[in-house]
Amino acid sequence: MKRPTNLKVGDMFRVIKGNVCFDIGDIITLEQDDDIDYPYFWKQGGFEAYTIDFSYLEPYTKTIRGAQVGDVVVDEDGEESMVLERLQNTVVLSYDNNFKKASEIFTFDELEEYFTLKAEPVVDDKSKMRILDDKGKEHKEGEIFESETIEIEI
Repeated sequence: MKRPTNLKVGDMFRVIKGNVCFDIGDIITLEQDDDIDYPYFWKQGGFEAYTIDFSYLEPYTKTIRGAQVGDVVVDEDGEESMVLERLQNTVVLSYDNNFKKASEIFTFDELEEYFTLKAEPVVDDKSKMRILDDKGKEHKEGEIFESETIEIEI
């Protein structure tokens, strides 16, 4: 595969061609991206990050077991918790709907049993924002202008 254009730290990939550091089938996570052809990845349970070419990888669809720090999980009542820490065999979750305080530790089996991974929101790239001053004149984003009130239409 070619280097994706929308990479972000935490994206996961499956190794389809092994190298010295990774074996075929390993699930690896992007650890650092400096817009280079060989960014750093880490393997679950590993302690060091290594580089690998994107042609050796395929995208990996995240499951609840692959939940990373910052991911939101939802319980059967619809209450949301955030993954605050990911350890080797467990995760620390926040209180329901309070992402700043740690609540409980769950094993990955418990996480699968009681939670689902909240899907990332879909962003509609076709939406357009208009900024109107108090006279109804449209202004460009970043433009400096004086007005008593502004109206933003999306």
